[in-house]
Amino acid sequence: MADRVSVSISIGGRLSADLLGELIEKANAENLSTEWDGEPFTANDLPDGEPLVLRGHEIANGKIDEIEDFCCTNDLPFWRWSGGAPGSFPAEIVIWKGVGERRAFTADEDGRPVLTSDEAGEIATLDDLREHFATGAYLPPPFVLVPTTAG
Repeated sequence: MADRVSVSISIGGRLSADLLGELIEKANAENLSTEWDGEPFTANDLPDGEPLVLRGHEIANGKIDEIEDFCCTNDLPFWRWSGGAPGSFPAEIVIWKGVGERRAFTADEDGRPVLTSDEAGEIATLDDLREHFATGAYLPPPFVLVPTTAG
């Protein structure tokens, strides 16, 4: 049986209006909402001038891979936090800035990046340390819905 934890994802970037239904479907399949324990996510919940934030409790293993994959496929940068399950896995932050690979960081239960002893061994300079915490605290750009372009 999967451990179930809380998850929050902040999504930014420009999404074509014809893909909004797919994003809503994926969010609702995971029981994500714009509020903790909120109503199902709808187009009326889109933010104005800030990232789209979706939250949910009881997410299996803290993974929302389909939403993350959707974001990567559609060039939507994101920051995702998942709570930990003691004895199974720690809380984590995963970010994708729109290019390259997703980066994972150990986190605390308040969604802040932390540094484990293994991770500390990879830090060579004070600048590396600053970069670790700054990247783990990444804030995506505003989420913008753009008109569908004619093909």
